[in-house]
Amino acid sequence: MKTIIPRDNIHMSWRAIDGFNKAINIFISPREPGKTDTTWWEKIYSNWLKDFRPWAYLVRQVVEISEAMIQDIENIINKWSPTPVSLEYTKGSFKDGIVDVKIKGKIFIRIIALSISLRRIKLAKLPNIGGIFMDEYIIDPKSQEKYLPNEYFKIKELYTTYRREYQGNGMLKMYFCANPYSLFNPMFVGLGVDVAELRKDRYIEQEDGSYKLDHHIYVGHTYAIEWGVLHPLLKKWILERNPFYQFDEEYNEYALEGTAVNDRNIRLASLPKNFYLAFVFKVQGKYVGIFQNNYIDNLEDRFFCKFLDEVSARRSAYCFDIGEMVDRTILISIEERMKLQRFKEAFRKRLVSFEDINVYYYLEEVYKNL
Repeated sequence: MKTIIPRDNIHMSWRAIDGFNKAINIFISPREPGKTDTTWWEKIYSNWLKDFRPWAYLVRQVVEISEAMIQDIENIINKWSPTPVSLEYTKGSFKDGIVDVKIKGKIFIRIIALSISLRRIKLAKLPNIGGIFMDEYIIDPKSQEKYLPNEYFKIKELYTTYRREYQGNGMLKMYFCANPYSLFNPMFVGLGVDVAELRKDRYIEQEDGSYKLDHHIYVGHTYAIEWGVLHPLLKKWILERNPFYQFDEEYNEYALEGTAVNDRNIRLASLPKNFYLAFVFKVQGKYVGIFQNNYIDNLEDRFFCKFLDEVSARRSAYCFDIGEMVDRTILISIEERMKLQRFKEAFRKRLVSFEDINVYYYLEEVYKNL
C-alpha cells in the first residue's frame, strides 16, 4: 500500500512467521526494529482498509487505556498514511476496561484490559474479528511489574471465545510483540516453549556488501516465535544517535542486542548424581521438585530444582495460596517454614541450580514467601 515515507527492508516484518501459518505468532527483539509501527500499519490498518474487520488490542491493566495511548496509535498510522486518520472513542469508557476505537464510525479496534473479569472479556467479543494483537507483552520484573494471575488461561479463553466470531479464511491469528527482558512469561510457560532452543536471527554480509537475514524461527504445533535482531545499518544509525547504548554495556545488551539480560545469571544444569527429592512445592498450578545434595560440600550446589509431571501418592506438596490447594497439598505452616530455611539460605547464596529459567522464576516467588 502507498505510504508517505517509503517502506524499507531493514525493519522487522511478519512475513517469515506468517509463512508457518500458526494461530499464535510471537516476535521478540531489541528496541528499535519497528515492531509496533509494522504491526499497526502493515498488519492491522492496511488489512482493515481492505475488509473493515476490527481487531482486538489487548493490554493488561485498565489504567493503560488512555488518550495518550490511542493518540500514539493514530500518530503511527498517520506517519505512513497519505490520507490523515482521526481515531474516534469515548473517554468515559476507559474506566470500564473495554473501549471501541472507530474510524468514520466503523470499529477499527476494540481495546480490552485483561485484568477485567473473564465474563466481561467473553461478552466483549467482536463480530467478524480480523485478528488479535498485544504489544510489549514481556514485562521487566526489575521494574516491579507483574503478570496477571491466571493470565495464560485468560488469553486462551479470550481466543476461544473470539474464534467463534472469525469469518475469514483459515484461522484467527494472535500477534505478540515484546522486548526480551526475560524469556520467562506466561505464554512461553503455557505453550511449553523450550527457551533453551530459542535462537536469535542473524544477518550475513554478502560479497556485494549487502546483508541477508538468516531466520531462526522456533515452531510449535500452534505457534511460531522469532527472536529478531537489528539490521547492521539500523544498529549503526542508532549508535550514532543514542549515548546510552555507547556507555551502558548492560543496557546495550538488552536494548541493542536483544539479550534477555535478566536471565543470564541463572544457574542452569541437569539433575546431578547423588541428589534426592527432598520436598515439592505447588506454585501457580505446577509442581516443582526440590532435590537435595546427599553430600555436604560447600563447593557444590546444595539443591537442584525442576518441574515434576506427577507427585507420588505418598508425598504432599507445599503451597502458599488457599486457591492452590488440591488433594495432597498442604498450606505451609510456620514450623515448616523453619525446616525450609536451609533451602532459602542456599537460594540466597546462589547454591541452587535449575533445570530451566522458568523453574527459577517460579521459585523466586516461593523464596519471597519463605
